[in-house]
Amino acid sequence: MIRLLIVDDISSTRENLQKLLSFEDDIEVAGTASDGREALEAAHRLQPDIVLTDVNMPVMDGIQLTETLASELPTSPVIIMSVQGERDYLRRAMQAGAREFLIKPFSHDELVAAIRRVYQLEQKKGTFLAKTMPAQPETPAAPRGAGPAEVILVFSGKGGVGKSVIATNLAVALAEESKSRVALVDLDLQFGDVGILFNLDHSRSITELVDGSSGIDDESLREVLANGPAGVKVLLAPISPELADLVTAEHVRTIIAELRRSFDYVVVDSSSHLTEFNLEVIELAQRVLVVTALTIPAIKDAKLTLKVLESLSVDPEKTLLVVNRVDGYADFNQESIEQSLRTPVAVQIPHDPRVVGDAITRGVPFVTAHADTEVSRALRELVSHLLPEGAAAAAPEAGDRDRKRRKGLFGR
Repeated sequence: MIRLLIVDDISSTRENLQKLLSFEDDIEVAGTASDGREALEAAHRLQPDIVLTDVNMPVMDGIQLTETLASELPTSPVIIMSVQGERDYLRRAMQAGAREFLIKPFSHDELVAAIRRVYQLEQKKGTFLAKTMPAQPETPAAPRGAGPAEVILVFSGKGGVGKSVIATNLAVALAEESKSRVALVDLDLQFGDVGILFNLDHSRSITELVDGSSGIDDESLREVLANGPAGVKVLLAPISPELADLVTAEHVRTIIAELRRSFDYVVVDSSSHLTEFNLEVIELAQRVLVVTALTIPAIKDAKLTLKVLESLSVDPEKTLLVVNRVDGYADFNQESIEQSLRTPVAVQIPHDPRVVGDAITRGVPFVTAHADTEVSRALRELVSHLLPEGAAAAAPEAGDRDRKRRKGLFGR
């Protein structure tokens, strides 16, 4: 049973919600409260699975209640109800720690679906943590040291800024520079481009894993992973957009956990939306690369992305701001971007449409096809921010001129 605490200052609303939920066999209303202060006391007493609360209430409003519960009773997630549909309420609810935001009037189906979705997500999180915390890598120690792989999420709040191109070239450069085992996951499940950028056979994808009756394990993963450049193993997105619905957040968590046992780095190319999948990977990631470009919409969306990461309590030290397609004709420079976003720029990647366009057309990474160009050197500089200090210098040298030059780059 999903035990629910209903909080609303209008008694008729509380009664109507109770009646609506009385028809559900798996949901039980454990208690009600008329304001935030009363709800806080009831929550500590009843330990509900979910708190369903209105925003506008006397004594203590829903936002304050959510913030307090997040710190005092994190095992009781909050769904906020409001007649206000403005973004400000949604933003405040997210910052406070709410799991869902329902705009009144909502239907019975919407309410029940939200309750079950939040409950299932909390259950999956608990199961996932229990499964992954004691896990140890089964393969020999990686060059960067023992322990599960580092997860690197490449994210952008806006499409069209070159996020996937950066993710693919980053994975290849990371494998070359660190001599590590690198996996690349295309988590843009509806319109992923990693397969095209690497010119890979799309006969097998993530849907092969979620359709399998034997579950997701190391053996099934190895059968599905495609062979990319520089030894990078690639998990491709579904070949058709409608197949994306087959993949759940639990699938993604299990896949990432398995990959972390077998590889040293897991690079995740995400969609440009705050989906449930992306939020899960943000929690797991050791690094979040926020990609933007020198346009007003891209910078605006980068600012919103950084605010969301802050509201999710992501350590700023984990976040790297990457500015793509930098040229001398833009209206912005590094100083103005840092001032606007209040975040230092880790790397600026120059705009080189000839080199990048040629690599995309041929289905090869530009870091190998055009290794001597400025754009490739910028990608390797980005890698230097991700590797432990001295790791690149300790990597085996290939003996050619380009490898020696790259080694010098990391010594700076």
